Amino acid sequence: MIEDGESAPGSGLLKDYQDPGTPPGTLSPPDGESGPTRVVVASYTADGIEVRELAEPAELDALRGDGRIHWFHVIGLADVALVEQMGRVFELHPLALEDVLTLGQRPKAEEFDDTLFCIVQHLAYGKDGLEKIQVSMFLGTNFVLTFQPRGNDLFSPVRERLVRGRARLRQKGAGYLLYALLDLVVDAAFPALEAMGDRLDTIEEGILERPDQDDIEQLQSVRRELLVLRQVLWPQREVMGRLAREEHELMPDDNRIYFRDCYDHAVQALEVSENFREMASGLLDIYLTSLSHRLNDVMKVLTVISTVFMPLTFVAGVYGMNFDRQLPWNMPELGWKYGYLGFWGVSLASIVSMLWLFRRKGWL
Repeated sequence: MIEDGESAPGSGLLKDYQDPGTPPGTLSPPDGESGPTRVVVASYTADGIEVRELAEPAELDALRGDGRIHWFHVIGLADVALVEQMGRVFELHPLALEDVLTLGQRPKAEEFDDTLFCIVQHLAYGKDGLEKIQVSMFLGTNFVLTFQPRGNDLFSPVRERLVRGRARLRQKGAGYLLYALLDLVVDAAFPALEAMGDRLDTIEEGILERPDQDDIEQLQSVRRELLVLRQVLWPQREVMGRLAREEHELMPDDNRIYFRDCYDHAVQALEVSENFREMASGLLDIYLTSLSHRLNDVMKVLTVISTVFMPLTFVAGVYGMNFDRQLPWNMPELGWKYGYLGFWGVSLASIVSMLWLFRRKGWL
């Protein structure tokens, strides 16, 4: 299942986009987004943390400049007014806000005046197949904003680490918090890849034992999901590489080593997905080869049967001719009292001889 308002891979990979001619920075809720929007706020210092849900957008102004680091996690993108309010309070670029509400974006990292903007795709593998959820992130001076479509809170493990008082996460500032969030997104690809690998193993067992139409349908579904994976993991690797290499005033130098580790994980996930693509292509070749072998086996059996019955057909055809038996040379053996038994004796001897010959030559 491909979320974010995208269609299934078979019906087109691109669906979410602004209508042609729409002015830049136009904000509209994504398709499929409805219901209330939640904003979970985590405000912390090295000594303490406060976690609560934002009741009114007006509270945003009161939280700026109080000396704490604030992490605002928005769940649900239907409330365009709230997104606009956050853009005004934190001075976010309208084009970045437009990307937040346009799902299905390519992973990227961009620098604006006082913020660093990232888009990544969170991957998971559910009962309906591969799921990807777009996550948008803003890093500013003492604040991090994250946006995700409606659903389960993707970043609850990071918030739990903050609440438990992990010293490094509390003390290293907003840049390190951004790393922790990106690291969770990158590492989420590995359980999805593991589930996809298990599915490929199951398909391989079915193809090797007895290939059928269901196997090829499942294999084609996995190949489409691997195509979506490639579209996500390639640019996501580049995002991590850029954050690990480039200097930014909001990103202390001692944080880049953590982003290099995140980059290594992104490369590893990409390599695993490429290996799975090769495996899926190999399974398709095995499936086609198995079908060819099965067809050859069927044709061999039919050929043997046809060959065995050729002498019988000849004998039956000869003795089925209606000659005048009054003449002495017109099939005198038909008058023999053992003629019927003789016919079957010759037929069975012919069958046994031919089967023995085929077995000896290795054709059976």
